[in-house]
Amino acid sequence: MRVAVDGIVSERPFGIIFAGTVTDGAVRGQQLRVRAGFDRLLGIPVPGDTWEIEGEILQTAFGPQIAAKYGRRILPSGLLIKQFLASHVPGVGPERAHRLWAAFGENLPEILSNNDMLSEIAAVMSPDKPSLGRRLAVFVTSAWQNAAGEADLVAWLDRQGVRDLRIVRRLHRVLGASAAETLAENPYSMVPLLPWKQMDELGRRLLREDGCDPAADTRRLVGAADEAVKRMLRRGDTAIEVDEFADQLGILLATEEQRVIETAVAAALRNGAVVPADRVVRAPGAAALEDDLVEMLAALSRTPREARLALRSASGWSELLADIAGPGRTPTDEQRAAAVGMISRPLACLVGGAGTGKTYTCKLICDLWVRLGGRVLLCALAGKAALRLSRSTGRLAKTLARMLAELAERDELESALSDPDTSESESAKIRTKLESLSLVDDKTLVVVDEASMTDLPTVHAIAKRLVAGSRLLFVGDEAQLPPIGFGIVFHKLVQDPAVALRLTEVHRQAEATGIPHAAAAVRSGTMPAFSEFAGATAGVSFLDVDPSALDRKLDEVVARLAGDGEVLVVTATVAGAAGVDAVNERGHRRHVVGGSAELRGFFGRRFSVGESVIFGKNDYRAGLWNGLLGHVVAIDPDERTIDILFDGDSQPKRLGDEHLVDLDLAYAVTCHRMQGSSAKRVVIPIYESRLLDRSWLYTAVTRAEEQVVLVGDRDVFARAVAKPPAAESRIHGLRWPPTAETTAPSSMSS
Repeated sequence: MRVAVDGIVSERPFGIIFAGTVTDGAVRGQQLRVRAGFDRLLGIPVPGDTWEIEGEILQTAFGPQIAAKYGRRILPSGLLIKQFLASHVPGVGPERAHRLWAAFGENLPEILSNNDMLSEIAAVMSPDKPSLGRRLAVFVTSAWQNAAGEADLVAWLDRQGVRDLRIVRRLHRVLGASAAETLAENPYSMVPLLPWKQMDELGRRLLREDGCDPAADTRRLVGAADEAVKRMLRRGDTAIEVDEFADQLGILLATEEQRVIETAVAAALRNGAVVPADRVVRAPGAAALEDDLVEMLAALSRTPREARLALRSASGWSELLADIAGPGRTPTDEQRAAAVGMISRPLACLVGGAGTGKTYTCKLICDLWVRLGGRVLLCALAGKAALRLSRSTGRLAKTLARMLAELAERDELESALSDPDTSESESAKIRTKLESLSLVDDKTLVVVDEASMTDLPTVHAIAKRLVAGSRLLFVGDEAQLPPIGFGIVFHKLVQDPAVALRLTEVHRQAEATGIPHAAAAVRSGTMPAFSEFAGATAGVSFLDVDPSALDRKLDEVVARLAGDGEVLVVTATVAGAAGVDAVNERGHRRHVVGGSAELRGFFGRRFSVGESVIFGKNDYRAGLWNGLLGHVVAIDPDERTIDILFDGDSQPKRLGDEHLVDLDLAYAVTCHRMQGSSAKRVVIPIYESRLLDRSWLYTAVTRAEEQVVLVGDRDVFARAVAKPPAAESRIHGLRWPPTAETTAPSSMSS
């Protein structure tokens, strides 16, 4: 009889018990258990398989059960092969691909690998139109043979029961043409690309079929370590305590046997899956980045002062800075000290909380550096933050991704320029292009804004680009959210007095809103003092609301504030009644209640004139940035175009389908999307979420320019304020300040 495998009940070195459903015969639909030794099975059952089982159904204490005399997995479904053909070959859709599989079954890969059966393939592809059939037969065999490595991988994974073609493409991209052979030798090579449950089911089956014991096989033990490292990096950590690492291996390997766990830890260390360090183990790739970064930054910080930056007297610096600031603006003592301090520090962090004037001080530093004969390269993680930095400093700022891409392009062009085979006309074009690209030389000050969000790989990529004489300045607030990616750098650097330039004084115009005081309280882990909510007015207030009424009260507050400038909901999640999607949908419904015309975008989004929107991608040609906010001023549903006046623009931009896919409503955005941006009035729903902690609340509150209204559960707010900042919970291996041993030559260019 045929039995579909529903789940694995028990697996031991000698055999397996699985739950299944009979799919044929008189007892079709009956649920039962199958018990079999591995010596009776051709393969290893996994959920989703269908097996041919020989044996008698017996009634046991566990219900109907078969003691299998023999079992084999039914032939593969061909689903992956059919997907591949339908998506790779013009004219071969799902129907023709299914026809090919139905005709040739598991022999189809071999048949497509040569041209001996073109006539038979043609007859299957188009029986009524022989000429079309012949063309399609040539197309399908050529496509299969031209993609030989990927096609082999498709056929191999289809036999293993993998159903997702995206996995095939990623595996082929990573492992290349020999992917199938690599995976057959070690199936746990797929750990980075597959969920562990699916990976381990497949891996154990392949090891069993190869005559190996999965419980003791080093490939599985190291695979579990790779999975633990993958999860560690996904959390943002670059290291994990040894005991916690051992516990995670036990969970992944589904064992409590200490001997097996200790063997797995030893195998992970022996095979380089983790790197030992004190009481932790480190992710090997991240450890290399951290150690290399410390070495580069240590070398940078030791750079001797240049003659042109010789010390002046205190009055001399004051006169110079007063001249740079211009009439009507006098820097504070803190701001002057920060600007002068940067001159003596090749590596520096400008740090300050809400309202302390980081933006103005950053401009002052840039102006001072240029006055002293240097050049400035400004960058930020998000497009909106780069745009804000451009406007505040009066200099072009770029996203980090764009800056790094331009520096890589500069390397290629300069290499081509030095090639004697490059013509004079080509050289002229290259020189023109080079003028528009980012440049880091011995006079360059690289300024990275919103640096608290910049992850380890990005900071490492920046440091690699520095040369002798260049400077690096991070600007940010360590109380804000840590990077989305793994590692922690800025939060570690600012703990070093030799690097940090701190601003603490809140300025009068910012202090009047009450936001800096509330933000400072949250930052320190205490409850702020709230003012009474009285509609649209400066201040920070809290409305206590039962969770069941949160969405309704949230909408009421937004409606009450909407008549007096920009209002934005900053929320923790995309899903849920107070999440981005639900708030945007309700906001849109309220807006079009009078029958306003709509333009249908992608993923169910709809837009109407007057609505707030946010763009989700950097498009430098179009002058669009990830996180850029704006308002719809016109739509044309027939032409599928939308005119948007983005913040800071004098004229609207017209977007079509190419950009509609990256456009969303902006009644609400997540806190991470708002980092580097601000709004006049911010409403923050407070509800249970693992994301809520002190740094999340601090970042959300400081997105407001005049007013903050918190709506929800005060107890949830209090617990989140008391929770340590997310950055403090990250485990890492970055050792700064560097120890005396950090004396190796730097990889920084000379």
